Amino acid sequence: MHILVLGAGYAGVMAALRLARETAAGPAQQNLPPTRVTLVNARDEFVERIRLHQVAAGWTAPARPLSAMFANTGVELRVGAVRAIDLAARQVDVAGERIGYDRLVLALGSSVDLESVPGAREHAFTLDPQRAQVLAARMPQLAAAGAKVVIAGNGLTGIEAASELAEHWPGLRVILVGAGPVAAELSEPARAHVRRQLTAAGIEVLESVRVERVTADAVWTAAGQIECDACVWAAGFRAPALARDAGFDVNERGQVRVDACLRSLSHPDVYVAGDLAWLPPELGAPLPMGCKSAGPAGGHVAHNLVRELAGTTPRHMRFRAPAYCMSLGRRDGVLQLRGRDGSMTGPIMTGRLAAYVKELICSGAVWVLRFEHKRSQRRAVDRALAPMAAGG
Repeated sequence: MHILVLGAGYAGVMAALRLARETAAGPAQQNLPPTRVTLVNARDEFVERIRLHQVAAGWTAPARPLSAMFANTGVELRVGAVRAIDLAARQVDVAGERIGYDRLVLALGSSVDLESVPGAREHAFTLDPQRAQVLAARMPQLAAAGAKVVIAGNGLTGIEAASELAEHWPGLRVILVGAGPVAAELSEPARAHVRRQLTAAGIEVLESVRVERVTADAVWTAAGQIECDACVWAAGFRAPALARDAGFDVNERGQVRVDACLRSLSHPDVYVAGDLAWLPPELGAPLPMGCKSAGPAGGHVAHNLVRELAGTTPRHMRFRAPAYCMSLGRRDGVLQLRGRDGSMTGPIMTGRLAAYVKELICSGAVWVLRFEHKRSQRRAVDRALAPMAAGG
């Protein structure tokens, strides 16, 4: 049995590590067929996506090679870009090489939507690993010149990027523009705190202003032209086209429609975890995008695959984040607790304590993967020693 995992974000890494551990030979795995796990990713590096706004401001991300994260776990790492998925043949084209599989896990994540507005792809920076570093390299020059930087998108990513850049580079003139209210996901008291802190940081906030076009030196909105020296695009996300091209049933953003067990509705033998998965509302509570749900979804997919291999019924994914947390630079933040009905109406935490909690969450996402790595290593050692123990 060969299980192929595509993508090495929070969901893919967790799925691969847990699959390797739970399918390793042992008393609890006697009913499972011999199984090998392969993970495919375009680069040998784990990217802390939730910290890319810090990278753009000049923070140096620590190196996290995937080869080290999977060392001695039984997971085979294949580095290469996924070009196509052939569902009929059960093969994946990885950099020109076709790799067969028995079961497939899609964890390819999402990317910034650069197609909805003309000029965004050509002229805007994005918070992906490469472009964030390019922007960071330009920051000293832009700040020294008192340059104007427009952040397009006033959700979590845009707010964190604007706050980080303004705090780290006080010479910048930062403008945050979005099609709706700033921090629309939060309660009004939390939004009020966000507005106050953005204003205190010298950030100009333009709410309910839709960007219509981006050029080399300006952002054009329904309210007029905003001249700028750089634009950072943080307005929405889309799934990779691979899933749609392969023939999966997808929504308008390219996310694969899944059931409550995280199986593709059109291809139930394929599991989907992370941002690429979309659970229709009639089938369950929507899964939020981001690492808060990606890691648990990856672990859940692994459990369900193991249950299927053992001949038992997979279980529904039940997830609800108890809180929503965003950073407002390194010294402030806001933590919004959910109400009893699940809405964003609970108490809020702000200031340095909220910033500290946010940092714990970011660090914790990596600590969880490290812990899973250690557990997988221990199971791999037990598997290697089992024949010796039997022979003794």
